[in-house]
Amino acid sequence: MEPPKPPTAGIVYGEIVYWITIVGMIVGIAGLAIYLSSGGVMNSDMISDLLKGETPKKLWEEHSILGEMPESHWYLSYLSYGDAIAMLGIVICSLSAVIATWATALTIFIKRELDLLFGIFAVIVAIIMTLAALGIIAIHH
Repeated sequence: MEPPKPPTAGIVYGEIVYWITIVGMIVGIAGLAIYLSSGGVMNSDMISDLLKGETPKKLWEEHSILGEMPESHWYLSYLSYGDAIAMLGIVICSLSAVIATWATALTIFIKRELDLLFGIFAVIVAIIMTLAALGIIAIHH
């Protein structure tokens, strides 16, 4: 008896997330290597403040090169710094889910292997994830 074949939409999602995440990890590791090779070290005061539970606003104001709480895609203006490149790697990894969800929704509608309700839910989730990635919707705490 053969095991059931996974739906094409699941394979599409998995492959896209896998490969884009690999690229994001390589970029992130390169950014970390650049940061550490340029003499960058974690500030012990920042770690202490982090462990005390200080607010993100205070951490950014006191311990970053920006001196203030950044806007959503701050790292794009600082790509000559290793920590900004590492952040770009994290963003690429996160973006893999957005891209894969859109591709999955499209695959569900084209292949028709799954119930269209799955495709509708995939589109709703993809819209929410896209808006969050663009910084249009956010959860603040």
